[in-house]
Amino acid sequence: MRAKTLKRCKRAVAVFLAFFVFLAAVLIFLLIASAAVDRDARVLPSYERIDLKEILDKDKSEWTDEEFETVSLQTGVLSKETLLEIENSKLFEYQSALFFEGEVRHEVIAPTTAHDYLYDVEEDHTFSAPLVPLEDGDVIVTSTCHTYGWRNGHAALVVNGGRILQSVTLGVDSEITSANGTNGTPFFRTASNFIVLRLKDADKETRKEIADSAAKHLCGVPYSLAVGIFFPKDQGLEPKATNCCHLVWQAYKNFGYDLDFDGGPVCTTRDIANAPDLEIVQIYGFDPLKGW
Repeated sequence: MRAKTLKRCKRAVAVFLAFFVFLAAVLIFLLIASAAVDRDARVLPSYERIDLKEILDKDKSEWTDEEFETVSLQTGVLSKETLLEIENSKLFEYQSALFFEGEVRHEVIAPTTAHDYLYDVEEDHTFSAPLVPLEDGDVIVTSTCHTYGWRNGHAALVVNGGRILQSVTLGVDSEITSANGTNGTPFFRTASNFIVLRLKDADKETRKEIADSAAKHLCGVPYSLAVGIFFPKDQGLEPKATNCCHLVWQAYKNFGYDLDFDGGPVCTTRDIANAPDLEIVQIYGFDPLKGW
């Protein structure tokens, strides 16, 4: 009897130790993954900040191609057309934001998901970066949303004169929010990184047509992580399920553009950020020379 009892105790201890080792391994993995995520939360330019005063004191009509490139790399505004829209005096703000180090902090936005934002310790408030003038059809992506060690990121589509169409989380249908609302552009402006993308070789009317179609057909669609796995990837004009990246992908796919860089069953924010059909208008929190 004692032998059997001792045997049971040994088994119980072995099970307990195995469970303890498993939990310790999971904890170590999560700590390592978390540290890796923090390293990727914000990347400063790989080059030095320079004084732009001499260039910005001149009218843009006098800028050389080299000066346009210099200002682009110093501000993160990579579109010449967009640079022309922004007042010279305002470009100093873009430069300061691009080179601002700050402190990366985390905000829990869902039970398993956190969002990285930039905090100004000296001024004791959340830092907000300037955002280029947006146009309908523009895409905004960020890598700052992460679930444990996986940077799933977030993506949104600009519609209706600067409002944001997005699919946010489980239990919430895709919706159009105010640009200045909680889930609007302030979410991206306070993030530790973001990229604004625009369709290449297309006029405003074409981009607006894509945005208008998305606003009409892709609003009110249930959220699902299983799109491309248990739901078809291409669901046409009336999808039954979507998520942030799929919504943007589907909006453009309906007009013949495939924004999935690697063409896999699931489209990710990084796929969209590297889609050949899109050009970077503004990059922030990533090295402009390397992108994402």
